[in-house]
Amino acid sequence: MTSPLVAIIDDDEALCSSLVDLMRSVGYHAEPYTSAETFLTSSNLFSLDCILADVHMPGMSGLDLLRKLHEQGITTPVILITALPDKHLDDEAVSLGAQCLLRKPFETNSLLDSVERSLSNERPAR
Repeated sequence: MTSPLVAIIDDDEALCSSLVDLMRSVGYHAEPYTSAETFLTSSNLFSLDCILADVHMPGMSGLDLLRKLHEQGITTPVILITALPDKHLDDEAVSLGAQCLLRKPFETNSLLDSVERSLSNERPAR
């Protein structure tokens, strides 16, 4: 069985690299992208098992990326991350079909649990 492929999309290169390292440390394949626009040109777009994306990035936001993926018929589970405490953001992320929205700084186990749920297609309790 092949390892799941996870895309990490975050304009913070250090965080992006750390998250890629984390995913690889638990046996996943992980690819870093520093923008949603770069990600959308990826040859992996249709072969991903999970997408982890920051909400606030220069250019296309994580929410805009989620909309674009749905327009293209891509139903890969998306986990969004943000540092903002805006409750409206939670509601918008869920209404757009995000698997979940994690707040920075998040616990490593919370992130890994969310990725595991997305890979098994379980929606977290609200």
